[in-house]
Amino acid sequence: MAACGTGSIAVVGGGPGGAHCARRLSEGGFDVTLFEPRRAFEKACGGGIPARGLARFPFLRSALLPSKTVRRCRVIAPSGREASIPLHDPLHLVSRADLHTFLLDRAARAGARLIRARVLSFTRDRSGAEARGARGGRGWLVSASPGGAQGPYDFLVAADGAAGRSRRRLASGLRADELTQGIGYYVPGLSEEFVTLKFFAGLDGYLWIFPRLDHSSAGICAGLGTRSASALWALLDSFLVERYGAAALRGSRRYGALIPDAPLTAGNEPAQGDGWACVGDASRAVDPLTREGIYYAMLAGEILATCLAAGRPERYRDAWARECGGEFAWAGRHARGFFEAGFVERLVTLCAGSPTVARVLSDLIAGMQPYRDLKRRLLLGAPRIALEAACAWIERPGSAAVRLPRDS
Repeated sequence: MAACGTGSIAVVGGGPGGAHCARRLSEGGFDVTLFEPRRAFEKACGGGIPARGLARFPFLRSALLPSKTVRRCRVIAPSGREASIPLHDPLHLVSRADLHTFLLDRAARAGARLIRARVLSFTRDRSGAEARGARGGRGWLVSASPGGAQGPYDFLVAADGAAGRSRRRLASGLRADELTQGIGYYVPGLSEEFVTLKFFAGLDGYLWIFPRLDHSSAGICAGLGTRSASALWALLDSFLVERYGAAALRGSRRYGALIPDAPLTAGNEPAQGDGWACVGDASRAVDPLTREGIYYAMLAGEILATCLAAGRPERYRDAWARECGGEFAWAGRHARGFFEAGFVERLVTLCAGSPTVARVLSDLIAGMQPYRDLKRRLLLGAPRIALEAACAWIERPGSAAVRLPRDS
């Protein structure tokens, strides 16, 4: 970003979207104030950074951000059938607390003023010309605790999450059917060499175990209101005890979070208006299928910063739509079918028997396979997939004899 920014900007929330946006704006010459009360925090999130995230944001490979590299994924169908697939582009798993600290430090080093305070409210100042922004708009006054009134600021970036005050104040609160409930544990001492994804019949979400350096993030998600929190905890607890014993729950800390569902049509988000815009979870920048948010939060922050540096903040929505709108719309239309038990059973069976299908799933996890091109890729690979599946059926490891179909 060229150093062409003028004016002052308040960023409310220092998660991945807000912190990265603050850094990019500071690098662009803006006077940035970043409000974030938390020094470190965990949430119901795996902490996985896919290959596309590292390609777009290579600084995430920094030695200052400890990570665990994982090269296999275990997928478990509702019936219990399992497939272990290689990840050709490995996942890099980080603690959310470490990521939070790392991104805030980067923003501060770039020149952002970090205020450790919670924003209580904000208003547009109508009192006089001294509070007017660089383009003639009214300035924003921010009330924070501790710290009192701050500002005025020419532009406000809302990055305090799907359920944050900023989103509700500027646009509108999200309805229950626009939110996913995520719950989970920080499990000390558990750190395998593979990611686990477990699906359940009738659940429009999944269970995950993401191993980090000295602990694991174990969690489960589903549409808000489709299952009670107690029912989700029961599924997660049962799986952990079955796999790792009751000791896995001792010393584990619980977390919960509301995750926004991405809109089903391209171009509807992110929310923005005169002198303000949302990024991260506040802008619903979350993959409709995987609920991945770190990469998209940072991407939204970068796109907004680029538009502000160009003096054209109104281009933010269109720029996001060009980058992600089509993919999000496709994923949103197909999300319900993706979690159907029959589809997951077939997918796991094919992954176990077909390296071609396993590679497609690996690329999806890495973010290297566009959703809109998925059907075409599978159709082109159909003959190979059928042959691989047939060979896997005939040559089952450990079979005493080859079992051929009756009419062969």
